[in-house]
Amino acid sequence: MTLIDHERLRGNYEGLIQQLGNDPEPGFRRVGVDARIIHDVTVESTFEQYGRQWSLIGDEAVSRGGHEEGPSPLRYFMSGIAICQEGWWAKGSAVVGCDIEALEVGVRTFMDMRGEHGFGDHPTHPQWLAFHVRASSPSPSDAILKMIDWGDARCPLGVLIRLAIPIYERVIHNGSTIRDTIPAGLEQ
Repeated sequence: MTLIDHERLRGNYEGLIQQLGNDPEPGFRRVGVDARIIHDVTVESTFEQYGRQWSLIGDEAVSRGGHEEGPSPLRYFMSGIAICQEGWWAKGSAVVGCDIEALEVGVRTFMDMRGEHGFGDHPTHPQWLAFHVRASSPSPSDAILKMIDWGDARCPLGVLIRLAIPIYERVIHNGSTIRDTIPAGLEQ
């Protein structure tokens, strides 16, 4: 059983390509959110999308001045990248003809908190991202990699972050590693 409706996603993608080729303006998006402090570092972000109102609560650990009422901003950031990548890999599976029975990604990073707290030459941002991609598929490994590469080239958040820091990938297809760019010892 495949998780992805190839005809639907491929038709959607190709239709949008044709539409944008004829008139790019429908593809222009001005996206926004509004945020407010609830108390201390607990923040609510609100926005409208798909005709509905959405609300997210972000917070920090008690040891960092928070109340642990929501995930940290870094978790939202990493989740956004993971969701974007998964969506574009799904579209890629339809475009390259790769059947997917399961597709998961774990996103990992390293951050030295000394940077955000003003200690010398320590960066204030995560140093890298590592994607741990697991795919179950009857398709050959080269189709899995085409799907991954296709999505990597199109996910706006992934493309943006690649301009700032390295992104490494470990791709496992049916239990076998088919790509591993994660440097030895990086995640220890």
